[in-house]
Amino acid sequence: MSPALGQDAPMDDLIRAWERIETWLRERQCTRAVSALHPPASEEAIQSLQAAIPYPLHPHLVQWLRIHDGAPGCDALIWPGGYVPYGTEGLKAGPEYMKEGLEEFLDQFPEYRDDPEDCPAVPWADPLWLPIAGTNTGESLLIDHRPGDTYGNIIEVDYESNEVTAVRWKDLGEMIGLMAESLESGSPMPYSRQNSRVPQLDEGPPRYLNWKLEKIQD
Repeated sequence: MSPALGQDAPMDDLIRAWERIETWLRERQCTRAVSALHPPASEEAIQSLQAAIPYPLHPHLVQWLRIHDGAPGCDALIWPGGYVPYGTEGLKAGPEYMKEGLEEFLDQFPEYRDDPEDCPAVPWADPLWLPIAGTNTGESLLIDHRPGDTYGNIIEVDYESNEVTAVRWKDLGEMIGLMAESLESGSPMPYSRQNSRVPQLDEGPPRYLNWKLEKIQD
């Protein structure tokens, strides 16, 4: 078993935070998104995913998959920004997607291939980034699997923004914990230096959670 699959101790906070999120949604009759999430991934599915990924999966991702094995389409809009998490089968395509994205970047900025220090642009792909969620408009959330201080960072890639890549949260556990805190307190969820995500319950029908992007006031 990969070391990442055996690290259970730090995962309790992630589990409890997600339980708080689902409780908050159910208490407000916002159940369609929760119901759309897939059941937990089996251990066989997780092991199959790990076998397809050329590096140990981050333990937070493994724990998340043990709660929900992704979701279909746009019915499970719970994560901020309209992101729908991928399941074990969808995650398997991540390394190839990153490989193709990096080649596309290097073709556009060949100086990065020869001398990365002088590259004028920020890469939008890396062999050790794994896409874990996407929107219906093409944005992606990724987990940074590079060793060091960036390990576990949640990165957002938005090709329409001036900021092609940006670290949004320290790791998946922090993201889910901040979601729970924001829902329970009604306070904005940290997102970037300029903006926050503010939870709003739209009446629908059906009711659904909307994380509105708001500018931080000076």
